[in-house]
Amino acid sequence: MQAVSIAQDVARKYEAADFDNYARRGLRDRLNIIAAAEAHVVWKNRLGSHVRGVSHEPLGAALLGQDGPCQLGRLINGTALAVFHGKDAYQQLRVAHEQFHQLALVVVDKLKAGDRSGAEALFDNEYSHALHNILQSLSQINRLLLE
Repeated sequence: MQAVSIAQDVARKYEAADFDNYARRGLRDRLNIIAAAEAHVVWKNRLGSHVRGVSHEPLGAALLGQDGPCQLGRLINGTALAVFHGKDAYQQLRVAHEQFHQLALVVVDKLKAGDRSGAEALFDNEYSHALHNILQSLSQINRLLLE
């Protein structure tokens, strides 16, 4: 609950300052949206190699289904994006990011169970759609920061 009150305080400060160019520039520097997007594209490529059967690299399934431990998850669940909590882009990002990690775990479970065609279908459809929504949301947030 402490994080919620901190996020509300941060949002009030941005609103009080009318979220001026200085505040936007500072937030843009802290967020590193491009790195967050790239990390998820790289992760999708790694998982795709498993789905296609060309990689035997361990995936660390213990953290796979959790959206909080990754850099973007920490941004979403922290105070950095507090100013966007009321925006559709933030809500879409939060939901898509959670789905991205949960679906990855389901894909891995299907592979472990020998259901490669089920894993491929999930990976090619819902999982890819979740990544698309993450990238689209990050792009919208970035545009808000550049206004």
